[in-house]
Amino acid sequence: MQRRQFLGLAALSVFGSALATQELFEQAQPRPAPKLYSANDNTLGQHFLSQFDLNSQQLQQQRVPMRGHAALALNQHSALLFGRRPAFESVRVNFKQGTVESFKPNQQRHFNGHGCLSADRQWLFTTETDYVNQRGIIGIRELSSLKQIGEYLSYGLDPHDLQLLPDGKTLVIANGGLETHPDFGRRKLNLATMQPSLVYLDLSTGKKLAEYRLADRYLSIRHLTVSPQGDVAIALQYEGNLYQQQPRSLVAWQAAGSELKLLKIAPTDLAQLRGYLADLVYDPQQQLLVTATPRGHSVSIWSTASESFVQAIPLAEASGVSLGIEKASFLVSNSQGGLYTLRPRQSDYALHSLQTFPELSWDNHLLLS
Repeated sequence: MQRRQFLGLAALSVFGSALATQELFEQAQPRPAPKLYSANDNTLGQHFLSQFDLNSQQLQQQRVPMRGHAALALNQHSALLFGRRPAFESVRVNFKQGTVESFKPNQQRHFNGHGCLSADRQWLFTTETDYVNQRGIIGIRELSSLKQIGEYLSYGLDPHDLQLLPDGKTLVIANGGLETHPDFGRRKLNLATMQPSLVYLDLSTGKKLAEYRLADRYLSIRHLTVSPQGDVAIALQYEGNLYQQQPRSLVAWQAAGSELKLLKIAPTDLAQLRGYLADLVYDPQQQLLVTATPRGHSVSIWSTASESFVQAIPLAEASGVSLGIEKASFLVSNSQGGLYTLRPRQSDYALHSLQTFPELSWDNHLLLS
């Protein structure tokens, strides 16, 4: 497909009266039961995409051919699962039919674990690495066929997460800044020169609209969440030597139209997080960010109102987080098979066990849909 053809199709993603009418129609329909999605492995080392029904408490699993990372729900019966970097395969799973459809990147490319859809849900965008030419790539696929029709530059190395902004026209991309090569597995080849970046991309042309970097280049920009107003929060991973120097923070926040800034945290609190955050989610009503902290064995809470750390709640190998179905609540998973609710109490938050699957190890992302 020629880029001008894609341009014409992407223009259909603008929000107009037809979309508003469709939204009103959907609001009038019965709400489907909420479900959680996550990749997981079992004690035999087999890989799965799992769907957990929060009403019935039933778990449905579909075995997949690769270790998964982030999931993307398509409807009540199907979802995409992106392979964990470096991955040469991702899948579309249909739980109702029990089918797994595989799709692969172009030659000399590998997937980096995440993807997102266009506003009209016709196009799939995936984070990838061109490991021969050492470039970050955003793959463009037709969702219905999963056929690749083009690609954009990510304008950095190691694009990991990406999200569509509420305008339906802009992608925000987390370039982790790390050079890797499949011949060396997950080994980081450029720690001395790494340059992470947050890039905004015009969806219809692939043009770079803006780029932001943090002062500490060892803070790898990995995972994103976007608010309904277009604010962007970032979970960071520190690639420096923690025994020699701690970073200033592990969460960055960019209010829509403002500069990218680190949220404040005391050195003693920061040390407990051990330089690594995984999943994150934002509740705009409470102005709170919740992050999974696997190496720090906790769930950490941050306030965008005060631009600072709030508290860390102990949880062994916390892995995924999502918004909860109750007001002001969150859902959390860990690598020991646990699912938890995180609810407010008088002066702070507390975890409550929801369900445990001791034979499963949840991966680093949890999706509520």
